[in-house]
Amino acid sequence: MKLQKLALLSLALIIAGSAAFLNAQDTTRIISHQQVKVVTDPGKGINTYPAEVTFPKPGISFRKVNLLVTFECPDGLQCGEWDYIDYVNLTGKDPEGKPFTHEIARLITPYGRFFGTQWNFTFKADITEFSTLLRDKATIEYVHSGYESNTTCGWKITVKFEFVSGPPVADILSVTPMWNGSFPYGDSTNDIEKYLSAKTVKASAQTRLMRLRLIQTGHGMDDQDNCAEFCSKYRDVLFDGKIAEHRDIWMECGTNPVYPQAGTWIFDRANWCPGCMVNPEHFDLFVEPGSTHEIDVNMEPYKVVKGKPSANYVFSSFLIQCTRPRATHDAAIEEILAPSANENFSRRNPIGYDSRILIRNNGSSPLTSLKIEYGLAGQKPMVYNWTGNLPFGKSEEIFLPGVLSTEKEKDLFTVTLTKPNGRQDGYSGDNRMSSVMTAPPVYPSKFILICKTNRDTLQTAWRITDATGKIWFEKKESDLRANTEYRDTIALPDGHYNLFVTDTAGDGLEFWYNARAGMGYIKIAATDGKLIKAFGSDFGSEIFQAFTVNSRNPSFATQEASVIVYPHRPTQNTTLMLHFNQPQTVKARLTTQDGALLQEMAWHSVTQGNFTIDLSNYPDAIYMLELKYGDKTETIRLKKARGR
Repeated sequence: MKLQKLALLSLALIIAGSAAFLNAQDTTRIISHQQVKVVTDPGKGINTYPAEVTFPKPGISFRKVNLLVTFECPDGLQCGEWDYIDYVNLTGKDPEGKPFTHEIARLITPYGRFFGTQWNFTFKADITEFSTLLRDKATIEYVHSGYESNTTCGWKITVKFEFVSGPPVADILSVTPMWNGSFPYGDSTNDIEKYLSAKTVKASAQTRLMRLRLIQTGHGMDDQDNCAEFCSKYRDVLFDGKIAEHRDIWMECGTNPVYPQAGTWIFDRANWCPGCMVNPEHFDLFVEPGSTHEIDVNMEPYKVVKGKPSANYVFSSFLIQCTRPRATHDAAIEEILAPSANENFSRRNPIGYDSRILIRNNGSSPLTSLKIEYGLAGQKPMVYNWTGNLPFGKSEEIFLPGVLSTEKEKDLFTVTLTKPNGRQDGYSGDNRMSSVMTAPPVYPSKFILICKTNRDTLQTAWRITDATGKIWFEKKESDLRANTEYRDTIALPDGHYNLFVTDTAGDGLEFWYNARAGMGYIKIAATDGKLIKAFGSDFGSEIFQAFTVNSRNPSFATQEASVIVYPHRPTQNTTLMLHFNQPQTVKARLTTQDGALLQEMAWHSVTQGNFTIDLSNYPDAIYMLELKYGDKTETIRLKKARGR
């Protein structure tokens, strides 16, 4: 018993230190903003929160610099309501003494109106290209945009910098701004190419590598193509007249880990989603010292002929000149995507098999082969020999086959990279990473999968697969009728399984904007009717749930309660859909947003049932519904509106 407690304590210390860490690499953490309340300035549309910071001295080498921004609901206020652009800026002076303000990160705030006081989320960005500027005393500006009320809602933010020790992949010689600002798109009198003109750059005497770091997001919604927020347009990046990349400026949002949100969080957008860090893109060009090159960015031609132009793309871009990379053969592990306790990867965790990692090539030669060892603490590592063709500076996601079996609730998963291109790795400090694995839940060998469809047909499907890819049970889109509850008995042998529920429209089984479709749900229940798991209906594109069946340990956890309120935006009434494993007394209080009591209700000895709350006699407004059952209290925000 004492040894078991020591093992659990050791794992707890690892978890407390970090959900993922690099062996042999020390990390220096510096906080610029500690739980700072952030609100808008509606008169200006922008509000700046500067902080003086003392960063490490110039002579210290760092392999990598990460920026972490944690969002919480502010004390005494609701979380922010709208998807606004926020910036993290570094202000200082360049080597010639000229002042500068560089955008080092950009994120988009989530629709947080329904988030509770316990909600928080940490966003992450790689800002290594600015590592030589993040030295000594500097000013970090957190810039919050938007026009929502600054007396009722906002955010509480913490900004943290992680400096990971080690030699740089290549020494940074200079950081030069390129295209920066908000540029109009589709305006025939003010073409975006005026702002994206080609730039001629000259390599220094030491430069061997030029890197273009680019952040681009689209905003505005014109009458023609809903540009630029909701239109997909291509962009070309050119080096010396040759296309380095051609792609649509577009991002799918239905699998956003920050979900569900109060607004249109599922709608795909121009390179961003509500509640996300905007990841920078990198384009590398190996050059000769003193050589001259042309770099250009071109947007798809677009002219608004219907209505008034309102589209714009917001650019942040820098040219980083570097020495030649230190190593010829150098692979690094960037992230363990699964198994992982990191909330950014929560959509595909926990897992029982098929791990996923993200690697990067930091060597000057293309990475074509790699030996990967991986597994749980105390077990013989599995081995995967990866082959491919990964250029310098590029990353790739790799699936690692194999079952992860553990009797522990939490375990340690470790990945080690060796033999890049069959050679010794140029830097071993970023070849090993560990993460915390949470064991998937145990389900009984026989259970009931309850699928209630909404009114949208040919969108929803589900399947259960095992570690070999075999499909044990499934219902395709064509198998399900609209607005129907299905109860399928699932019988499985011992093993590891994944449940996938998909929605081809990306709006789950309930989404406020598509009120016409109504609501459906997915539940797992025992054969005696007890609730095992109820999934949220507003899930976007998919539900993923890993689970195990183990006849040697047939006990399984249950979810004591499922409380669904639908709709959150009623026109007349809203309905409570309740499912309890033990009879409960449920008390409800309906109040105005200011706390004035309107109704009190109570239902006794409830196990399952639907209960209507009548709002038909109240004006369109925001109401608060407080529910109490057992030792639980929930407060739900309702917005009554006769329109959508």
